[in-house]
Amino acid sequence: MAHKRNEETAKHDNERAAKTALALQGLSDGTYSSVGQAARTVGLLKSTLRRRMKGGKTRAEARESQQQLTCQQEKALVDWISHATVSSNPVPHQYIKQMAEEIRSSRTEEGTSLRPLGTTWMEAFLGRHPQLATKLTKAIEAARVKDVNREQVLAFNDEFRKVIHEKNIKLHNIYNSDETGIKFD
Repeated sequence: MAHKRNEETAKHDNERAAKTALALQGLSDGTYSSVGQAARTVGLLKSTLRRRMKGGKTRAEARESQQQLTCQQEKALVDWISHATVSSNPVPHQYIKQMAEEIRSSRTEEGTSLRPLGTTWMEAFLGRHPQLATKLTKAIEAARVKDVNREQVLAFNDEFRKVIHEKNIKLHNIYNSDETGIKFD
């Protein structure tokens, strides 16, 4: 069974990276006069801070060679997912995996073949990026899709326009709603 990083571990790594960045910034701008003071203030080990000052890698950077995508490629993928979901376009896991495969194939030399991403890649990817939350979306019932046709939609719109005209309803008094809630534009 593949190693599973839980959200607590990922959160801890992210917190450590933020603390390290804060300490390094504080050392460079004079906020802290020594490595020890910076480490104590932000809550890091002096050895961790010294290692990073000498160019040591973060945990994610050190394990990058074991991953299918580089840290930069994963960041680009995370940014793309975030932008898509902000605009109300949820991205299915299978599509994320396909995008990762495309990114991987773009960095390989022609003629070189790659093994496909493993069955646990998505789980590991989400573990490394806990800010990405998986949510189940509601699929439209098949009966609704199957039973709606062009004539029905046109007839509904004609009747809707008649009611608006007969009742003298203003556009700013029309709201979009369905069974799951109301949206005011």
